Parts: sequence; C-alpha cells; structure tokens
Amino acid sequence: MQQLRRMPADGSGKAAFCQPGGLMAVRATAMEGQVLEVAREDVARVGALAVDKDVTKAELTAALLYLCHSTLAAVDVAACRAERLEQED
Repeated sequence: MQQLRRMPADGSGKAAFCQPGGLMAVRATAMEGQVLEVAREDVARVGALAVDKDVTKAELTAALLYLCHSTLAAVDVAACRAERLEQED
C-alpha cells in the first residue's frame, strides 16, 4: 500500500496540508473524510473476523494489515487537521 504521509519541501518535518479556503483545501477535506470512513470500515471488518470461529489466520492477518494502514492514514488526517487549527488561532 502507498504511504500517505507527505513531507513538504520547506523541511519543516510537518505533514503537508493545503491552505484554508482554496479548492485543494475542499478536496483535502473530502479525502480526509474518505480516509476516516475506510478506517471505520476496517475496524468493523477486524471486529467481525475476530469473533468468527471459522476465520483463517491469513484472513485475520490481511484484515489487520489493512487496519494498520488505515489507522496510520487516520493519524495523518488528525495531524493535518491539528495544523490547520493551529494556523487559524
């Protein structure tokens, strides 16, 4: 899976984000919503598999890997949103 963390060219080390009010900011917000929805679905999938007595180790491992990736993406969303909130203050 592609890693979602992007570092800006300014060397600040912070996750990249878009300036508020622009077209890219609107698109970024929509994409963030999608990232969070995928994470929510992955949590539900792992929860369902964890209580399924017929689940295989391979199925559960694959679901856990997807959950790890979507969790990291959700953390990036939270970091970017926090940066935007800091700028608004």
